Amino acid sequence: MEPNLQNDPHAAQQEHPNRQFDQEASSGRRVNLLTGMLLGAVVGGLLTMLSSTNRQNTKQGLSGAKDSVSSLASTIKEDPSGKASQVIEQVKSASGIIQEVAGDVQNVYDKVNNELDTVKSDASSVKDTATEAKGDLSSISEKVVEAKDVALGKEEAPQNNQSDNSQQNK
Repeated sequence: MEPNLQNDPHAAQQEHPNRQFDQEASSGRRVNLLTGMLLGAVVGGLLTMLSSTNRQNTKQGLSGAKDSVSSLASTIKEDPSGKASQVIEQVKSASGIIQEVAGDVQNVYDKVNNELDTVKSDASSVKDTATEAKGDLSSISEKVVEAKDVALGKEEAPQNNQSDNSQQNK
């Protein structure tokens, strides 16, 4: 019989075999997802900087951003309340425009729904008309076949048609 150790990793693994890589059981440092992503971004950025054109573009972009931030900071330092009121006015103006756009979108939506209802009713009436026309064409087709049979002598003319024809000839 072996003595039980207090911090025996094998004993912990036997109790929980699916928990091999717990932070408590491992003695090394764990790299979490966020750290791995940041490390990957840094390595990717460094690899991108190997190209001289990428380095030049990055320098120009950073200097432009630096100039913009510094001019904004100096403007805010000169008149912080004026800049704040300007930003508030811009936000109010933008919200007004957004409300107008939302109203316009609602109007377009309503118009499309109304048109869709009209199209549905028109399509229904067109379908009904087509069904009716199909029935009419079917009866016309039957009459044409009957007329052909009568003309070829395969069938006698119906009695009501002969009387109609005799009355029309008078």
